[in-house]
Amino acid sequence: MKRAVLVGSLALVLALGCHPSEPKQALVADPIDDDSTAAAASSSSPSSGSGASSHGRDDVLAPPSTASGRPGKPGSAGKAEPTQVASLTARMEGMRWGMSHAEVLKTFTENGGTLWKDYDERLAKSRVGPEMTAIENEREQAKQAFVRSFIEFKETPTGYDATGIRGEYTYRNHESLMVISRQGKKRFFFFINDRLWKLYDEVQLAESGSMGKTFVDAVNKLNGDLGAQGRIQAPDPSKGVNATTVDWKDASSHLRTVDRSGERVVAIVLEESGTLGNLASLRANKPEDPTAVDPSIAAVTKGTLSDPNAIKPAASATGAGAKPKKK
Repeated sequence: MKRAVLVGSLALVLALGCHPSEPKQALVADPIDDDSTAAAASSSSPSSGSGASSHGRDDVLAPPSTASGRPGKPGSAGKAEPTQVASLTARMEGMRWGMSHAEVLKTFTENGGTLWKDYDERLAKSRVGPEMTAIENEREQAKQAFVRSFIEFKETPTGYDATGIRGEYTYRNHESLMVISRQGKKRFFFFINDRLWKLYDEVQLAESGSMGKTFVDAVNKLNGDLGAQGRIQAPDPSKGVNATTVDWKDASSHLRTVDRSGERVVAIVLEESGTLGNLASLRANKPEDPTAVDPSIAAVTKGTLSDPNAIKPAASATGAGAKPKKK
């Protein structure tokens, strides 16, 4: 009996020892699931772009932390800097910082350019005649729409002030943009002094979408693509963070993804670090505060100006210029 038990135990040990272990995937950030998301911004201003998740809660990322309550691994809200990654160049999709709007336009609209190639496959499969002509006309309309999209932010307000990109530009500081919709996303090209410095993509959130159906899905995809968890920032308008944001950086660029899931989109923004760090001087003209007190009124209330039409008080009998009384 004892011999049988011993043999059985030995067989079990050998079986366990020979069982292969599960291989671990390298260079992929740990995913953030919906169950780990909570109110990271509960003590801050809530994101206006937050939408309901599959669990009925807002898709707001909770900053991971250690048992002591201190910030945890890379990607936590406690980090002072965005998560460093090797390179973000691939996300530029052939663009380069410093291009003029004319150069960007040429890249897309010239024969053999980006828009031309977008229609190559459809044209190759089309029949000569009305079908091919219709596709060629569609391509030409797309090219002309891109040309007309160029706008400068001068004195006159634009329709973009009522959109989700409102905080991405200022007026009277030589800023401009172009926009194009293709491959399931809308891309804005931002310029300062006619130099490309920011690419802003609006991507639809959907079950079959390229970035998933929630903001958490989009963040996890970017974490996986970049091999690192981004820094999580809760909304803080005083720091220019108007919605939950996760960001990364390389040697020359800064990438951030912004929660606009209330509009069923996620914003993925790539910007040149040099220009980003110099915005204060590049944007010398500050926006006017509609609630600010007029300077002349402020001066009067501070007592630095007087009303020239006001009645002047009579001179004091003992004041300067008064005649002495006769004795």
